[in-house]
Amino acid sequence: MIHFGWPLIFLCFPLPVLAQRFFLSGRENATAIKVPFFAEIKAASKARRFRASRQTLLLWVLWGLLVTAAARPQISGGLQEYTVPVRDIILALDISRSMLHQDMDEEGKSRLDTVKEAAISFVNMRKNDRVGIVLFSEQTSLYVPLTVDTAALNEMLNGVQAGLLGTLTAVGDAMGLSLKYLENSEARHKIIVLLTDGMNNAGNITPDEALEAAKKAGVTVYTIGVGSDADQKTGVDTDFLRKTAVETGGMFFMAKEREAVAKAYSEIAKNEPKSEAPVYLIRYRELYFWPLAVFALIVFAVILKRLIERVMFARRTG
Repeated sequence: MIHFGWPLIFLCFPLPVLAQRFFLSGRENATAIKVPFFAEIKAASKARRFRASRQTLLLWVLWGLLVTAAARPQISGGLQEYTVPVRDIILALDISRSMLHQDMDEEGKSRLDTVKEAAISFVNMRKNDRVGIVLFSEQTSLYVPLTVDTAALNEMLNGVQAGLLGTLTAVGDAMGLSLKYLENSEARHKIIVLLTDGMNNAGNITPDEALEAAKKAGVTVYTIGVGSDADQKTGVDTDFLRKTAVETGGMFFMAKEREAVAKAYSEIAKNEPKSEAPVYLIRYRELYFWPLAVFALIVFAVILKRLIERVMFARRTG
């Protein structure tokens, strides 16, 4: 069955009549003149009126085709099921210079390389959720907006480098920026996964202020501290990370080796199972090109007919 996307467009169909009435109604009627050869004029007038009526009909057909095309005729393509993500997740990753330390992997990989591998595995497990990435150290930056494009997320994660945003650690600002980008989210669950190897020593928002904002917004915060006990200069503020996780309904992990980082992300994935909301939509196939095609064919035929008539007239008079 044909359906019209913009059916109100058909209200424009009488516009030519209205235009003629309001813009051409001021013309004065011609004065009648008696002539002796009225019969011949009447016959010629009938022929002209017939041609004029055919032209008028043709113009109405062309106008009707344009109006029909503008109304977007469509035909149903049946029901199609879509899935809508019900979770929005922000991965807040510390990229301070201390993330270059090689104390978590026997192969000599840096903390950041270890974290990137685990984060990529986590992203690949969230195919039905939107995931975004916030990077922070002394400054914070939205690195990847919320998206379901896991391939793009993997590529961007592979390109993350430490030290690009300064040397200090602004944990409060990282949480604040993550919360800001979750404000307009309509997802049923909003989650922040905060990973750091240091304690807050920069930024405009204190960690406690960010925690209160997260609680008020109903955002669940999972926290991961990384680094070995040997690193005393950039010790992790485990008290704050644990408090944040507990008070927002998340979980806290302290990862001192590669396997622990992977396990932390795996546990978060288990605690936040994949979920989706089915949505059923009716797909329509657009048919507007058919009346446009008929319109084009008629115009082409009229132009071709006029050209042929001119050529024939030129031959007769030549």
